[in-house]
Amino acid sequence: MNMRNLKRIAIAFAVIAFAAAGVAQAQDAKPFIGAWKGTISVGGAELEVGLNFKLDEARKITGTFDSITQGAFGLELAAIEIKGKAITFMISGVPGDPTFKGTLDETGKKLSGEFSQGGYAGTFAVEKQ
Repeated sequence: MNMRNLKRIAIAFAVIAFAAAGVAQAQDAKPFIGAWKGTISVGGAELEVGLNFKLDEARKITGTFDSITQGAFGLELAAIEIKGKAITFMISGVPGDPTFKGTLDETGKKLSGEFSQGGYAGTFAVEKQ
C-alpha cells in the first residue's frame, strides 16, 4: 500500500468514527428529548419549572429552561452530559451557576435529582409532557 491509500483509509475511518459518535449521542439523548414540567425545591420554596431538550443539526442535545414561577423563559442550557439514565446540565449565563444532576426513573417519564446554585442546594423533579 502506498501513502495515498493509507491516507484515504485513515480518512474513511475518521469519518465513520465521527458519524458513529453522533449516532451514539443521539441514541443516548433519546429518552430525554421533549418537554418536561415540574418543580425545584430549595430553601423551603418550590418553583414551577420547565425543561425542553432537543437535538440540533449536528445531532447533539441542546435545551432550554423555564422558571415559570419567576417568569423567566427560554434560558439556554449548557454543559449537558448524558451517561445512561443520568444527565447533568447547567443554566447558561445565570449567576451562581445553577446545576442539575438527575436520573430517569424506570418508566422514563420522571426525571429527578439534585439542584444547586450559589451555595444553595435542593432537589428537582420533572415529568415528561
